[in-house]
Amino acid sequence: MQRPRQRPRFDLEVDLPPDEVIARIQRALARTRCPCEGDVRQRHAWIHVRRQDRHFWSPTLDLTVEPTEFGARLHGRFAPHPSIWTFFVFVYAALGAASTVAFCWGLAQLSLGSRPFGLAISAALLALIGFVYGAAFIGQGLGSDQIAQMRIFLDRAVVRGHESDEPGDGAEGPQHRADRPDDGADPPSA
Repeated sequence: MQRPRQRPRFDLEVDLPPDEVIARIQRALARTRCPCEGDVRQRHAWIHVRRQDRHFWSPTLDLTVEPTEFGARLHGRFAPHPSIWTFFVFVYAALGAASTVAFCWGLAQLSLGSRPFGLAISAALLALIGFVYGAAFIGQGLGSDQIAQMRIFLDRAVVRGHESDEPGDGAEGPQHRADRPDDGADPPSA
């Protein structure tokens, strides 16, 4: 059983030059029926679900395209929207700092012979950090359908050379050389 990851990622190798991979992603994003929006710059793409379909837990796909001996390697990482990710990092830092202060205060109380309720506050703040960490996994689960949607979009755009809801239409593109989920992201079956 794989352990869940905060920001699942994957590597995908295709028999296409990097510029063709980027061009295919741009063409797919420009289609009116496209389930995703995004921004493509040189050999980097940021893909997310359409604005009307987004919610608090909607993920983004950060994609880097690198040349290889046989074509291109795509490094993808699913993550929450940058503002949500920044919020979680801020919450972790604030709770961690408050827990450290409460722990030091509790030790001072203990050394003075007082009741060390600062230690209890520190423990409660650590439990709250665990709750926030768990909430991030719950959010990832709530966004899992959109993660699968973006991965299917990428597979259709790059590997098959088109983006459509109907499998098999249009010219088939190159095949996957390798599809390795690195951190718990299962590749969807398309």
